[in-house]
Amino acid sequence: MKREDLINLCRKARDVGKVRHEDFVDYVIGLEKKRRVGDEWVTSEAAYMSVDGKLAMANEDHRLQGKRLDFEDPVVLLDNDEQLTLMVTVVSEIYGRRHGIATSRKVGGSPVERDFPWEVAETSAIGRALSAMGYGLLPGAGLASAEDMERVMAREPVREAKPPAYSRTAASQRPGTLTEYQKAELVRLYREVHNVADEAAALEGLKARFKEKFGHDLDAATYREGQDMIRFLNEERRTRKPSQP
Repeated sequence: MKREDLINLCRKARDVGKVRHEDFVDYVIGLEKKRRVGDEWVTSEAAYMSVDGKLAMANEDHRLQGKRLDFEDPVVLLDNDEQLTLMVTVVSEIYGRRHGIATSRKVGGSPVERDFPWEVAETSAIGRALSAMGYGLLPGAGLASAEDMERVMAREPVREAKPPAYSRTAASQRPGTLTEYQKAELVRLYREVHNVADEAAALEGLKARFKEKFGHDLDAATYREGQDMIRFLNEERRTRKPSQP
């Protein structure tokens, strides 16, 4: 999905309090969703906001309204050798109490679920609670976040041969890697921030920035690193001084 598509989709989502979804489009990623209809697999596109985007929306909304937003300690619903399930409750002075429940699969889950089950389950549960308040609740996404879909794509395949539930627009792209949308957005931002007219020069500059910040260049970047760099460049763009005449 192009940036314009993501912006238009965000505009269809209902505003929450004092914030608009389109103002947080940099936290949104488009993914292809596959489902089986009869004997055929049908592909449709959907967009998902990352949990930190939902947090950014919620914090900004409550800041603008001068109200409190609190997160209660996670409640363990299930913890065994196969999975960890947590519930997190978010308490808003404006919207009341909402809870989210999420599971990390220790067996058959994605690498990050297996290595960091508590962090993954808590983050996902927070995202679902915030979605229940309306933050990041984009058409077609349900309560899921971008991270939830990333983990679905990275989980170990089941024995029955069938296509993955979700895949990126580029069919050959590895789960968790930088998307084509992110790459295009990084180039656009870099050219704007640094007044670079040539796209090739912008790519070289981005490779150097990724090498400095993450220890590898753009070609080896992950989805999460791409999101971090997009936010970094956006912040640099907002805080830079106007050009002198």
